[in-house]
Amino acid sequence: MFGPDETDDINDTPTVLEYKKLKRVMRIMIKFYEDGSQAKLDQADDTDYELQKVEADLKMVEAQIEALKPFPIHPKRTEYETELVEERDSLIKLRNKFQAKVKEFRGLHVWSLGIVDATKWLAQGLDDYCVNHLKLDLNIKPVPLEKPSAELYRKYKKGLDEITENLHESQDFFQASLDGRLRKYHQIEKDIIEAQLKVLEDFPPINPRQQHIEQELKKDLDFVTENMKETPSGNAKKERMLSMHKDFVTVLSWFKSKLSDFATELGITDEDGASIIDDSSTKPTNKQVEFIQKHL
Repeated sequence: MFGPDETDDINDTPTVLEYKKLKRVMRIMIKFYEDGSQAKLDQADDTDYELQKVEADLKMVEAQIEALKPFPIHPKRTEYETELVEERDSLIKLRNKFQAKVKEFRGLHVWSLGIVDATKWLAQGLDDYCVNHLKLDLNIKPVPLEKPSAELYRKYKKGLDEITENLHESQDFFQASLDGRLRKYHQIEKDIIEAQLKVLEDFPPINPRQQHIEQELKKDLDFVTENMKETPSGNAKKERMLSMHKDFVTVLSWFKSKLSDFATELGITDEDGASIIDDSSTKPTNKQVEFIQKHL
């Protein structure tokens, strides 16, 4: 499906180099979404493991509360019961939090599987795109994209829309990293952390909470400070990534036009609401890009 994993050769013509570049971009794209899908599944499994531990603790606490009920309202019973009820309420809140997270991560995993399928469908038609649209002289006979069923059409249509939006967000991120907006974003983040650290200076360092929060804030400060560092090689890499994204957005435009042709053949006139999964709220959002777009 993905063609031979060739490396560039000094004898390659510009046409062949362009073809190999698009092949590499496609492999990177598929790997990116496959890795993301697996990561969401891993997050769901890890959170589910923590949820099971909370469930076990909750059962233990409820059993302890139940064991107190046969006894009269003795001061010791009241002491234990008060502590256990408080612990139970805290565990219930934690259980609800983990349950919501497990549902979110599993929903994202299902959503991402649809995106992976769409990228693999793109890979099947890349030779067709290169030969019949870019008119690259590659001495190959591409296999035309097979007309999908109406169900697959809607799945690929939604997948391509999601990928296009994702790429535009990614383009915005790399553009912001080059024009200074990302640095402004990190500077605000750095100022927020430093303001929090300044407040903690007014409290005694022997306070356990103060020590813990200060330690966490300093980790965050180190992280954002590292992110603000810029190097010529790093900027060159961002330039390459930006160029790659622009190329792939162009590729996606062609595939979306092909899907439009398939829609006509299938008699599909209204694909509004077509979705890879029932709950579109599981779609991930990039809050960093959203802030940069709106405020910087």
